Amino acid sequence: MVNELFDNRIDDPSLGAVFKTSRNIVIVGLCVILFMLAIQIFSIVDQIQTGNWEKSSGTVTNAEWNYDANLDGDSNPPTVVTVAYTYLGENYTTSTHSFVSSGWGEDPEHWRAIESVDIYVNPDNPSEAVYMAGWAVIMDEVASGLSFLGLILGLYIVIVVPAWIIYAKVRRDKD
Repeated sequence: MVNELFDNRIDDPSLGAVFKTSRNIVIVGLCVILFMLAIQIFSIVDQIQTGNWEKSSGTVTNAEWNYDANLDGDSNPPTVVTVAYTYLGENYTTSTHSFVSSGWGEDPEHWRAIESVDIYVNPDNPSEAVYMAGWAVIMDEVASGLSFLGLILGLYIVIVVPAWIIYAKVRRDKD
């Protein structure tokens, strides 16, 4: 009776078991992505509203590494770009990439070589402008999350499932 309760045999993984575990990984991953989106809900709403802002041309006045934000010290810190623009005859500057992401992506030399960039200006508050407007940045963030989820799922299928099969075979041969 005790041996039946504590049966330590490990069966070969069935296709159903692999799919069930894969489904659970996807569900947990999607929940994490939704949780991360919920945390940033106010930034996301602000970012969506930038889709109605007016497109304007700006000049890159400065681009530099933000050493204050480099927490690990091993990788390159994020780039901060300052863009000067004129809206309705008034001069302004902005360093805001978007409300969802602060990373300008490229190194400072890339941005210093560009003479003019398109930015999006809030017509109600012209001192507020962003480099990326609308849904594009949000979709990039979601795509990054889904890519990471795909990586985790791929590692499960490529590493865990074969190890499960080998372990089950070794245990079966040992008994």
